[in-house]
Amino acid sequence: MVDENDLKDANPWHPMTNSVDIKHIGKLLEECGELVSALSRCLIQGIKESEPVTGQINEDWLENEIADVITGIQLVEKRFKLIRLEGRIDKKTKHLSQWHNMA
Repeated sequence: MVDENDLKDANPWHPMTNSVDIKHIGKLLEECGELVSALSRCLIQGIKESEPVTGQINEDWLENEIADVITGIQLVEKRFKLIRLEGRIDKKTKHLSQWHNMA
């Protein structure tokens, strides 16, 4: 049986409180959302089509959002001293290259 006095912190979650950490993660999350929107439009309308109101070509928007996400990733990588990304990228690239070439 568990003693209730031993359950001082039953909540395992400890949200970020450092404002710079929050800005890094929040901005990357925002950019990822914008990339999802650009990808969705490319899938639905076609990558060479344009946004009906602004006339912006979907491919241009996609490139901008990919660049923004890469920038956010680089900043998060530096901020949190993430050291495994390059190895994971190499492994995933090999795996997906094989997967994409399967017919």
